[in-house]
Amino acid sequence: MSSLSLSQPVEAHLTPIHSEERHAFVDKLIARRQFVPALAQLKFKLEANPLDLETLDRAAECYFQIGDTKTAIAMLGFLIDNCPGKTSYRMKLSKLRQLSGDVEGAIAECQKVLKLDPNQVWAMYHLNEMVPLRRNSKWVALLRKFDKSNKLPAEAQALASNTLGQVEAASGHYTAAFQHFARAKTSQNREFDFDTVKQRVDDQVAHFRPKKHTNKTSQDPRVIFVCGLPRSGTTLVERILMRHDQVGSVGESCALSLIATFMHNSLSPDQNLWQWLESRSDAQIKALRGSYFGNAFNGLPNKHQVIIDKLPLNCFNMGIAQYLLPDARFLFMMRHPLDVGLSNFSTLYGEKNEFSACLPWIGMMTREVYRSAESFSQKLGKKMRMQSYRALVQSPDQQIRALIDHAGLPWQETCLSPERGSGAVHTASTMQVREKINIKGLDRWKACEKQLQPLSDALGGQDWLQHWRELEETMAAC
Repeated sequence: MSSLSLSQPVEAHLTPIHSEERHAFVDKLIARRQFVPALAQLKFKLEANPLDLETLDRAAECYFQIGDTKTAIAMLGFLIDNCPGKTSYRMKLSKLRQLSGDVEGAIAECQKVLKLDPNQVWAMYHLNEMVPLRRNSKWVALLRKFDKSNKLPAEAQALASNTLGQVEAASGHYTAAFQHFARAKTSQNREFDFDTVKQRVDDQVAHFRPKKHTNKTSQDPRVIFVCGLPRSGTTLVERILMRHDQVGSVGESCALSLIATFMHNSLSPDQNLWQWLESRSDAQIKALRGSYFGNAFNGLPNKHQVIIDKLPLNCFNMGIAQYLLPDARFLFMMRHPLDVGLSNFSTLYGEKNEFSACLPWIGMMTREVYRSAESFSQKLGKKMRMQSYRALVQSPDQQIRALIDHAGLPWQETCLSPERGSGAVHTASTMQVREKINIKGLDRWKACEKQLQPLSDALGGQDWLQHWRELEETMAAC
């Protein structure tokens, strides 16, 4: 960023943005995670005005998302140097530093934001993620005041309520914590289309049959899909596999879900997805495969023999992946449903994972995820491994060796230390993945079993949970 190193603030040199349509187009590309095309548009804009703040702001996000963290941090640092009072830039830099593993730098930026604006709810929420706030701290007192005022915008209300919920849970006040978590979710005003999910699983169970590929030779990399419910341990498995020198990752790519959406939109009223797929020619399947890789790599070159696609709810799309990618392998994470439910209910996701808005919805979604996974497991056979989270964290050496073997990779000792991996983490697990593998995530649900009763009921009570435990015991022995 030496070209942007100026000795004085640039505000006086900035010109108003007139091409709002270009930024609107870029924002759509970013929303679709098409960061390379978005960056190309932004570079065109920067050629005309290298000091345009809005353009630099968007470019920083794109650089970070494509893995150029150094450039992204430099851009945000430049923006802060020249607009020191603009807290939004500091908040973005704080979050980016946290995702990159620089927690101390992230905390420092958060504290600077709160010094500039003591009422910045987003900074309190973010700071609590890294350094849990004390229940009697001034920030928590301020959050309580905001929470009771009912005057916060919806997004800020969700952040304030969720932070208070985290503080209460850390103090063992679970009834109050769940009230705050529920208020946070209600502020987001989410809707969950359960009927569509159930219908698609019904069709999968009834009609999916693995495709018998006659020609498996391909220049494309082999793909390992790591999936399961959000917060089930998928990020940990991704970090384990990425310690192998033959493995890269496309992260939580929407590539497969975009193809699934296209397919569902292409169905005639009397047709199910699997009938549509079976009617495709080899040339059409090849074109869909090309579309998958085009979207997954997002215009960037691939340097690895094996790539990880780690979008958790791709668990519903494993059959589609098997049709398109003959050599694909599948890892489905099993973590105790009440631990997963607690984690999802206490996590703010923005515009994704609508099912997490209330405990009964989480239970309904969990049942469908496992109904789908058990059916896929029976039909995909050795292509799919159902991995116990408990077994993984209690016996990491044995289980990681099994994971590497399932992935079809030669053993490398580096896989035993995922916490030493480099690169940013783009999920809700940003703090946990920097730690050594541990058992701290086991059985957290037991402390708040009473509050989780609506989730247990939606799952099907103790009968369903007993079935899950038996399934996990069977898979843990593999």
